[in-house]
Amino acid sequence: MNRTRLLVTVVAGAAVVGLAAVGVPAAIGAMSGASESFAHAPAPAPVAAEEPADASDPDGDGLVYLGDGVSVPAGGPGECTTNSMINIMAEDGGAPHAKLLGELVEMGSMELASGEPVLDADGEIVAYPVMPGDSLIAIGQRFCIDYVTIALYNHVANMTVHPGDVLILRPDPALPWVDQYGPFNAEAGTSTIPYANTFIEFSNAIAAGDLGAARVVWQRLGPDVAPEVQAVVTQALAAEDWVVLRQLFP
Repeated sequence: MNRTRLLVTVVAGAAVVGLAAVGVPAAIGAMSGASESFAHAPAPAPVAAEEPADASDPDGDGLVYLGDGVSVPAGGPGECTTNSMINIMAEDGGAPHAKLLGELVEMGSMELASGEPVLDADGEIVAYPVMPGDSLIAIGQRFCIDYVTIALYNHVANMTVHPGDVLILRPDPALPWVDQYGPFNAEAGTSTIPYANTFIEFSNAIAAGDLGAARVVWQRLGPDVAPEVQAVVTQALAAEDWVVLRQLFP
């Protein structure tokens, strides 16, 4: 992402392979449970016909509450009628791949999600550039997508986004997803911290557009990722394909 990343000293509670590390399917299950906190604007409370009320502000306090203490002014985007999510799965021991389940819905600019989404050639939303003051929850609300899965796919630390981050909302299912914390086929008892630090170093080089630094760091990171990832990244580095590199390392 387009921000300065600090090298980690504690890696999401999983510092040693085989002790606390979890696989992608298990991680997805945990994140799916957490995603239940994803909330939409509450339905308007019924009122008598003779008592006009603002349907977007049932409490009359001028705010709509999105959850986790986040609120937006009433009268903004309506309530989502459908949800989507980014699903990450690995098959047959290969590299995980991600795809959008459901469909993104543009509910309109709101105070905590005011940026302009990135569209592809077909006019479909593919990404969102984070603006100052934006909230991950509000971004999820705006596009009717589970914000927890946005965070997981985009390697968002502590559910906190920063201005300049570009969040991928519609992954290319043909590209592999790279686990920030789990080296591919690491032996039990191996520390994951050096790998996570190198991953962040490589991501920083990609975010900065520093191809030379990225190629140097890749010499250390490449052997620890799945063979499919190695092939895709090596080719992208050779071709200076920033679209692929920034999707793999957002």
